[in-house]
Amino acid sequence: MRNISYKSSIYHKIIFTISLFILFFIGILTVKHINNISDSSKLLIRTYEVNLELEHLYSHIKGSESSMRGYLISKDSIYLKPYQTDIKNVNNSFLLLKKLTQDNPEQQKNLETLYKIINIRYEYIASYSNFNNNFDVNNNDIFKKNFNESSILLVKIRNKVNEMVNIEKAFLKQRNTVYNNQTFLTPILTLSILFITLLLLIFTYYQITKDISKFQAANINLNKSHFLSYQAEILSEFGTWEWNLNTNIISYSDNLYRILGTEPQSFEAGQTNFMKFVHPEDTAIVNTIFEKITNDENLPHTYFRIIRPNGSIRVLRSFGKLFVDKLGNKTVLGVTGDITDEHVKNELLNSNYEDLIKVNNQLKIFDESSKQAEILGKYGSWVLNYDTLNFTYSDNNFRLLGFEPQSFEPNIENLLEHVHPEDKQIVDKAFKKALSTMEIPAINYRIIRKDGKIKQFKTIAKPFTDLGGTQSMIGTTQDVSEDYNKSLQLRHRNSELEKHIKELNDFNQVASHDLQEPLRKIQTFISRINEKDKENLTDLGKEYLSRMERASDRMRVLINDLLQYSKANRSEKNLVETDLNESLSNSLLELSQNIEDKKAIINYTELPIINGISFQMQQLFSNLLSNSLKYSEENSIPIIDINCSEIVANTEPILKDRSLKKYYKINFTDNGIGFEQEYAEKIFLLFNRLHGKTEYQGTGVGLAICKKIVENHKGYIFASSSPNQGAIFTIYLPVPLAT
Repeated sequence: MRNISYKSSIYHKIIFTISLFILFFIGILTVKHINNISDSSKLLIRTYEVNLELEHLYSHIKGSESSMRGYLISKDSIYLKPYQTDIKNVNNSFLLLKKLTQDNPEQQKNLETLYKIINIRYEYIASYSNFNNNFDVNNNDIFKKNFNESSILLVKIRNKVNEMVNIEKAFLKQRNTVYNNQTFLTPILTLSILFITLLLLIFTYYQITKDISKFQAANINLNKSHFLSYQAEILSEFGTWEWNLNTNIISYSDNLYRILGTEPQSFEAGQTNFMKFVHPEDTAIVNTIFEKITNDENLPHTYFRIIRPNGSIRVLRSFGKLFVDKLGNKTVLGVTGDITDEHVKNELLNSNYEDLIKVNNQLKIFDESSKQAEILGKYGSWVLNYDTLNFTYSDNNFRLLGFEPQSFEPNIENLLEHVHPEDKQIVDKAFKKALSTMEIPAINYRIIRKDGKIKQFKTIAKPFTDLGGTQSMIGTTQDVSEDYNKSLQLRHRNSELEKHIKELNDFNQVASHDLQEPLRKIQTFISRINEKDKENLTDLGKEYLSRMERASDRMRVLINDLLQYSKANRSEKNLVETDLNESLSNSLLELSQNIEDKKAIINYTELPIINGISFQMQQLFSNLLSNSLKYSEENSIPIIDINCSEIVANTEPILKDRSLKKYYKINFTDNGIGFEQEYAEKIFLLFNRLHGKTEYQGTGVGLAICKKIVENHKGYIFASSSPNQGAIFTIYLPVPLAT
């Protein structure tokens, strides 16, 4: 807009100057032409006046001649008066003609000649007046001579007058032509002036209309720019301000008020009101801003904080430049923006940069430790770039092959050269699969090192796409020769162990069944002695017989427990849906006589359905119930509470499992004699007893069987207690996965 206005202003000045020059030039021409017409008109009139005055002169001369003749003839003095008048008129005519012809030397000369002739003639006429009254015109020779001379002079006068008239006629003709020409050009010149003036007016109107259109278009663009600037201030969170240094008046844009947290134009712009928003710690900074504007007429980028009416603190950035208009008015134009978000981001960026440096240092440490780990772990890493099909090996990957780091170009051909001939097909097949499907299975193969040693390698890999979209495969190759050899040894030992376990199990089965046969005979003979010969025995014999009976009973219970433990050890592989409510019911039925004898109270809630082995779960419940009944307080009714809930592993610290795996938590709580917590793990060991066999019957196998059954179901069992406070046995069984 400013550029258009400036150009238009210069253009208009040029047009105005040219128009004035043209009009001035036309005016000069017009004035000159009018002066020429006036001069021509004056000359023409003067020519007429000269001709007329010549005629008057000649007429006066003739009049004087006639008056003199009348006097001479009549001798009447009355004719002398007209004569004197004509003489006077002749003199006046001469004076007038001299004046009229003063610019014409030729006519002046003719006038002098004429004047001399007239004077001579009047001398002759004057001589007539000297005659007396008796004078006879007809008889006076002197008179006749003078009269003849006077007549000749009159003819000369007439000729000279005619000559002068002819000269004036020539002048008249010439001047009349000039005058006619000038009067002919007058309308043309007038029309030309009007036409040129009209053209100038039309051109000026066109140019003004054109400039008005430009100004209107520029005004529309200016309004658009103003609107966009207004919206830009809102979107970009900045406001503008003006400080007129001539009037010391400050004005704010609407958005600067919004940045301060107030409504637009809600207070008078100025230093005093602005300082009300400035953070107390930044007051000196803002005061310096006002001083810089006043003294330097400029403001570099300056940062400070404000406190909005709602209490929020914002960080602002302000700068300004001096603007001088054509009138010499000085105004500092400034911009103040809310850079709080940018400030926060910069602080975060600086913090992130520091963190990045730390992470980078950590990565360097990690990279070095990874190199050391590769050496210690006997593995190396590699990368296959799918765009270039080039391999990159870590240093230790070269060492695994018996070479110095980066001593040859890594590629599949060089690798296959070191693969055992019998395993080349494994590696080549895996590489082709990696190229076609971007997948590679874990493979085991042998390598012949540079020194000739054969090593067992294991390679695993996975696809990877970086941030730039480059697809690669990252792999790890490990020397598992030692593990492979140990695995062979372990498999051999496991095979021998399984053989020994089978033999042991067979021995246990045979031994336990074979032991029951003589035990049954012993118990049969003891029973017969008790029935028939007990009364014939001495007291000592009866005591021995009673001890033998109790020992045989313990032997029977021990053999049965060992059979149960052996059976739990040979757990079934297939788990099926097992309703724990049904297992508990069977256990209660099995122990009904013992429960009735002890008058025990069993409280239980609904139990879940799990994947398990039905008879083992029944045995688990039976052993736990029997344990609680066995170790109940004397003269006290046993109370056993059974409840169940579903938990997540990471909420139970005792499981030491941070996963989200779910378990059923089943609690068996009794009011028995309890035990010291330090024995909470010992009680689940085989043949372990906390009490003497004379105090409480048992073999120390029941809880060991419970632990074995829970482990068979991938669960956990724990005990917690204190003396005379009862005991709590807690079982964790996995929740079946939803199908």
